[in-house]
Amino acid sequence: MSEFKDQNVECIVAILKKKNPATTKEIMAMRDLFPELCAGCSSGGDVILAGKQLVEEGFVERKWTSEGFAWKLIKDSEE
Repeated sequence: MSEFKDQNVECIVAILKKKNPATTKEIMAMRDLFPELCAGCSSGGDVILAGKQLVEEGFVERKWTSEGFAWKLIKDSEE
């Protein structure tokens, strides 16, 4: 996996620790809180791909809402 993909995953986890759940749009708006981690999250597509990986690994749940995808941290990746 590329370094950017790893950082994108870490970025989403860090943001969800601050706001859980959060929509893709909210995650994009909070990227500036973690400039080093979130440098690779340049579009909603980046968030969706990293979020999908977290869903597949069992750390995050994804739900479709009227505002787009909502992401919810269900298990800390550091556990």
